[in-house]
Amino acid sequence: MMMDELIEHAESMGLHVKWDNLGRRSGELRRSGLVLLNHRKSMLTQRVTLAHECGHAWHGHDWTRTHERERDEREADTYAALLLINADAYARAERVAGEHAGAIAKELNVTRHLVE
Repeated sequence: MMMDELIEHAESMGLHVKWDNLGRRSGELRRSGLVLLNHRKSMLTQRVTLAHECGHAWHGHDWTRTHERERDEREADTYAALLLINADAYARAERVAGEHAGAIAKELNVTRHLVE
């Protein structure tokens, strides 16, 4: 999924995407439905971050109450991986790159973290 398609996906969920300098952070999802992406990060990072933040929205994660951070992050990562990686593309990438997660991620234009 390309960035413009991902933005359309986010908007179809009721999210609004904007860019700002977020320092070291890659992005954030606000309760208002605003997703901020760090314009200083690579396009790959922005794309994966937007998919991840869509995952938080999809699962209804709410940081104003007690929550299981590790579970929430894992759920958002899984959502992002399923959104950005399809089985056929993964199989092709594995044939080309072998079993190395970093090489597969490069072929798929996602982060190694999502492949793992």
